[in-house]
Amino acid sequence: MLLDTKTSCLLRGILGVLFGFLALVVPEQIIDTFSGLFLVLIGLAIAFFLFLAITSKSDESMLWFGLSAVLLIIAIVTFLFNIAGFLLILLIAAIATYNGFYDITLAMAHPKTKFIIIPAMVLTGVALLCIFYLYIPNFHDHLYISIVGTLAFTFGLFSIGMGYYKFEETDDAVPVQKASRTFRWPEKKER
Repeated sequence: MLLDTKTSCLLRGILGVLFGFLALVVPEQIIDTFSGLFLVLIGLAIAFFLFLAITSKSDESMLWFGLSAVLLIIAIVTFLFNIAGFLLILLIAAIATYNGFYDITLAMAHPKTKFIIIPAMVLTGVALLCIFYLYIPNFHDHLYISIVGTLAFTFGLFSIGMGYYKFEETDDAVPVQKASRTFRWPEKKER
């Protein structure tokens, strides 16, 4: 079951606002949570690959053992250099950017709103970045998660707005009407 546009905009908007708010208010806890979540996901993937290696045919088991070893090396390297939280925050930034561009393309499909929503989204994001940079005390300490949180918050607000906005019918939704008469050239009259 696929969600319609209104519901998906509302869900993505609520998640974006929630993540953005938490990233701005408690950045240390968000980084630690994502580091732990990364460890759990890597551990589950390693366990799944080992299960596949044990239960598969002998010629395929080496592939699954190799994949689990690669994931183990990735887990060791990311925690050795303490970049696990940063990688997941980068993933969240990519998702927030995708949601923002999805909303921009949704707004561009409607000619009356595209000249209002797109500049408003960009200007609101820049204004919120400036305001938060000046007035939130720990914004400077965790700059990368604060920027991601601000953009997720902004795109989330606009996703919620796009979900509540009722778009007018586009030209594609209007059914094609058949002509009742066809054009015929006038017959030549002989004089």
